[in-house]
Amino acid sequence: MMKKVVLLLVSIMMISFTSCSKENILEKDTKVKVKVTKSGIPQNGEVVYMFNSQEINTSDSFFDPIFSDYSSVTEEGIATFYISADKFVGEKQKVFYFAIFKGDYFYKVATNIEKGKTKTLKISY
Repeated sequence: MMKKVVLLLVSIMMISFTSCSKENILEKDTKVKVKVTKSGIPQNGEVVYMFNSQEINTSDSFFDPIFSDYSSVTEEGIATFYISADKFVGEKQKVFYFAIFKGDYFYKVATNIEKGKTKTLKISY
């Protein structure tokens, strides 16, 4: 009888460890916060654009809002992006670009982002 109870407990533990595998954790969305400051002061209402590194030519002529994958408007100086797991297509990390546009100028930041993690970036102008 005791052996059956122990086997049952071991089975339950193995099932619970299997359902919480690292792969399942990596399937959740990735969160990126982009803080926008001007002369050190957080800026509200700024549109921040995200560009997917595998889909772009990184020359300056490419960075135009029309080519962006997503955009987000800053609240309290921070634009928040949720990147779905399918954007990583079999990769654990990937480079994304974020930019704001001011007239004929733009300010960008590139970063390597790990799938399923939260990352905070800063764009200053």
